[in-house]
Amino acid sequence: MAKTFTDKPIHQFDQVKTSNITTNLDKHLDEINGGLDSNNMPVDSVDKDSLQLPINSPLGTSGTINKYGTVMTSQAYYQVFTGPAADIYTPITSIDLDSDTWSAGFNTIPELDPTYEKFPLSFDAREGMLIGCATIDWEHGNNVFSVDDGDGNFVARGRGNDIWTEWQVYVNNVAVARTGKIFPRRHTTQIPFAVPCGTQPVTIDCRVQINTWRSTGSPTLQTTSTDFKIFSANIWIRNQYR
Repeated sequence: MAKTFTDKPIHQFDQVKTSNITTNLDKHLDEINGGLDSNNMPVDSVDKDSLQLPINSPLGTSGTINKYGTVMTSQAYYQVFTGPAADIYTPITSIDLDSDTWSAGFNTIPELDPTYEKFPLSFDAREGMLIGCATIDWEHGNNVFSVDDGDGNFVARGRGNDIWTEWQVYVNNVAVARTGKIFPRRHTTQIPFAVPCGTQPVTIDCRVQINTWRSTGSPTLQTTSTDFKIFSANIWIRNQYR
């Protein structure tokens, strides 16, 4: 907080002038917006003993899903992340888009894999701002077809046309951030977001829409349909308040 100095000092036995009082008062009224000055917060009036110590606490299970929270004087941090796989090349979940259950709309991570049913980040927020980021390490590759090269030879060719993926972040079932369409590859996607909130329970989750493509005229020509894979997922949030 910036220290506010008096523009026009008032000395003992000075004549009281309206302009002096008004000029000085305008700065002190900034306290309404959270700006404290030397008149209402004298030097050394707040020291380390006046501040509340942070409260650290685990919010959920360990293993598959980990959740943590830290509550401080003017802000609180909350985080949820999936447990690590064996290595960075081993997905925590893999969805066969030809045979597994998934929706053409937006899917939550627990809908794709019930193992992560506790992944949404839920906490009691205080009135202020929610500022955070969702990070997902995932992959959706090309499909492979056996294609005539023109000389009567059938060779493997990848097709990624019309294959895309989009992620969105939802706060209490309201979309607040999105990635747009991301085309076939393995990608670590970060989705920052900020939204005002009241004093209320808050649930934050990320959802994915998957668009794939299969040959309809000659389905036997498709030799490989790549799975949709998630390697890790994480959401952190800062609840800033007064």
